[in-house]
Amino acid sequence: MNQMTVRGLKIFFKDKGGVFFSLLGVIIIFCLFIFFIGDSITEGLDFLDNAEYVMNSWVVAGMLASSAITTSMGAYAVMVSDKEHKCIKDFYSSPLKRSSVAASYMCTGLIISIVMSMVTFVFGEIYIIANGGELASLATIFKIFGVILLSSFASSAMVCFIVSFVKTSNTYTTISIVLGTLIGFLVGAYICIGDLPEGVQWVIKCFPCAHAAVLFRQLLMADPMAAGFADLPDTALTEFQSAVGVTFTYGDWKPEAWFHILVLIGTGILFYLLSIINMSRKAKKY
Repeated sequence: MNQMTVRGLKIFFKDKGGVFFSLLGVIIIFCLFIFFIGDSITEGLDFLDNAEYVMNSWVVAGMLASSAITTSMGAYAVMVSDKEHKCIKDFYSSPLKRSSVAASYMCTGLIISIVMSMVTFVFGEIYIIANGGELASLATIFKIFGVILLSSFASSAMVCFIVSFVKTSNTYTTISIVLGTLIGFLVGAYICIGDLPEGVQWVIKCFPCAHAAVLFRQLLMADPMAAGFADLPDTALTEFQSAVGVTFTYGDWKPEAWFHILVLIGTGILFYLLSIINMSRKAKKY
């Protein structure tokens, strides 16, 4: 299993184009913010002295939540290729257990998601600092790394389940493009959630990876919001947090961080189990 995991990692990182396009969702979010929506959003917060710092942190949080799922999608290209070229038949006919084959693909997706999310975080921090922000504290960085682990766990599990049904590269490419484009909407990274219709808000609130975005925002935006809203009423901060997706509300209930963590853990466990079941069922055909 270890050798197959290493094989998957080598194949992924050897394909420079694949690595680049696995970050498609992140690139789209960043470009939209820089060239289109960034100025309009920031201008609407002219009552804040550090509005740019606040919203730069917001967009980086969205990029982190998106990167976990788009890079996972790129990682599972190896599994699709093995199916299409019948390489998986050789794996299943070897002494290696079918569960180990499935686990190797999952480990590859998880590791790549974590690594690429860390790269995204480093890039995001450089962008924040270059635009007048501050480097996150060491404690915050450790917490963000923990959320990256949870986000990658849930995201790679969901993607693994989706890709377990895919048999051809053409189908895989189509799904990758659609997912890379939509993911920004699904985590509330293109537009502030408060500006969307209520029905769309509920879709985002029910999407598991959006809960990772909430955790990232709470960590990355804590210091700039504390500084920016220091002289403003508490109600102003509460309304702002709800509008930009720092907090989610379900009716009158506003969940704490533990709820978002449980959603990510539960999502990861559920979809990994479903993936194993589906991949084992498919394996019987070979």
